[in-house]
Amino acid sequence: MRIHLAEPGVVGLSHDEIQQFLADGKIPLRLATIGGDGSPVIYPVWYHYAKDRLYLFSRKNARKMEDIVRNNTVYFSIDTETFPNKGVKGKGTAKMISDPSEGVPVVERMLEKYLGDTKSSYRKAMIESVRKGSAVVVEIRPHYYTVWDYAESL
Repeated sequence: MRIHLAEPGVVGLSHDEIQQFLADGKIPLRLATIGGDGSPVIYPVWYHYAKDRLYLFSRKNARKMEDIVRNNTVYFSIDTETFPNKGVKGKGTAKMISDPSEGVPVVERMLEKYLGDTKSSYRKAMIESVRKGSAVVVEIRPHYYTVWDYAESL
């Protein structure tokens, strides 16, 4: 995996630090796709990270899914909200995982991370939507990461 520094003089993150930042973070991922008119579109989404892959899920008929079907090249960014900022962004290839036996475990882990409550009705409804196929999981295979950690640059 290629890792680039966001700008000269700013300390980045090692591959292990990237893995930890993406796996442990609860900051929403900003997903960028190309819309039907050719313009970039940005969507904040919950995500799950495992084995150098980013996962998200959405309604099957959502605009972001239409964008991904039309052009599976996506960009993403995850960064802290307060100074000194730390983050990871990159470009990747997205593919839909429509098999519920693959998608449900990913969504369960994602919902546990963001909701904590494993018994909420919202959680149950989201998992059921993946089981029934009205929602799908998207796997993003990053091509590279661009990283920054301003705390280490101060």
